[in-house]
Amino acid sequence: MKQKSNQRSIKPPRNGTLFDRWSIIHLSTGIILGWVVNPFVAFAVMTLWEPFEIFVLSPFLSRFGIVFGYESLRNSLSDIFFNTVGIMLGYWVLTSLTAAPFQLFT
Repeated sequence: MKQKSNQRSIKPPRNGTLFDRWSIIHLSTGIILGWVVNPFVAFAVMTLWEPFEIFVLSPFLSRFGIVFGYESLRNSLSDIFFNTVGIMLGYWVLTSLTAAPFQLFT
């Protein structure tokens, strides 16, 4: 018969860096959303993603042994910063270079 282990699962430390590989993804996603979506809608969606990622998605996935979104407030705020820079680049720079293939929530 299988016995339960009394050991608690050891979690890695929270990601507290200001810049990591996800920063590039946040920047790129912000550029694309700033290009095809109203910048205020893009900002709202991308900013609301952060608490959803930390308080809902991360605890749910950790039940299955998946470490995702396990980050500190510092990292979450830097993600929002990169989102914002990306949205501004997409809205002001990319739209001045070429028209978006479609527009959402304009």
